[in-house]
Amino acid sequence: MQKKLPLFYLPPTICWIDDNQLFLDAASGFFKDCYNSLTFNDPKGALDFLISQPSLFEKINFTRELKESDLFNVDNHLPIDINISEIAQLSVNPSAKKEIAVLIIDNNMPNIKGIEVCHALKNQPYKKILLTGETEPIEVIDAFNSGVIDKFITKDDSNIIEKLKNNIQELAHQYFTENTKNLLDCLEISRPSPLSDPIFVDFFLRWIEKNQLHEFYLLDRNGSFLLRNNNDESIYFIMMSDSAKNEFLKLNSEIPAHLESIISQVSEGKLIPFFGNGKESWEYPYNEWSQYFFSAETLKGREQYYWAVIKYE
Repeated sequence: MQKKLPLFYLPPTICWIDDNQLFLDAASGFFKDCYNSLTFNDPKGALDFLISQPSLFEKINFTRELKESDLFNVDNHLPIDINISEIAQLSVNPSAKKEIAVLIIDNNMPNIKGIEVCHALKNQPYKKILLTGETEPIEVIDAFNSGVIDKFITKDDSNIIEKLKNNIQELAHQYFTENTKNLLDCLEISRPSPLSDPIFVDFFLRWIEKNQLHEFYLLDRNGSFLLRNNNDESIYFIMMSDSAKNEFLKLNSEIPAHLESIISQVSEGKLIPFFGNGKESWEYPYNEWSQYFFSAETLKGREQYYWAVIKYE
């Protein structure tokens, strides 16, 4: 079971390094419906490119300073705040899917072995799968144990495609989880997030698999996400924990009489509010509020969670 969720996940680019061009063409072709592929039949050229390639996490600032306008609800913000709006913007950023997360490298190449390529990239964030022969287990196992490679597969394995599929998926999620860990830690300074609750993580991953959703982007610190399916259709998965619900009720303790029934249903966990991507309740007049509350399902994890799915507009 994966213990934490990344703050966002999108199908990354997979980089293949092999001196056999026929293998590169065939292997990348198998995964063209799932991932973009970048291929190199020259390992030295691949090294030069990968070492100089800036990561998405270096190019985008995912934090921001607290602004004066945020002080109305300081419990929801930190002196250095997560710039969640930048995360949602990745969904329409075409360069985001060029992010290289997983390398698949043949070990038996002339001039430079794949394991040497992996050593040269040890301090880079890429996840690495080494394709090996039958006669090289000791150095490969040593490389795996020391973290030089993340997975290894025998190249003539009859199940190589299935193993590659499973390993790429696992390592791609690890890549985004590790690279957003510091952001999640910052998010959790004031209270634990559902994104680190194993029960919610397991539920969410099973739910997106069942619904064939292949990318997601955090919308708020409650654990709401913008998601996309294989047809590039978008939906909102909105979330509220008991502690987030109590914060909302406290913030909106004085409301007009015509909203008392709605607020009562929020208190009972029957409805949850969602005012839109990057929007807060105070931005709307009370006479418009009723359209922003949705029937909730429940999940018992580290605390009680309330969730709903709504169409993206």
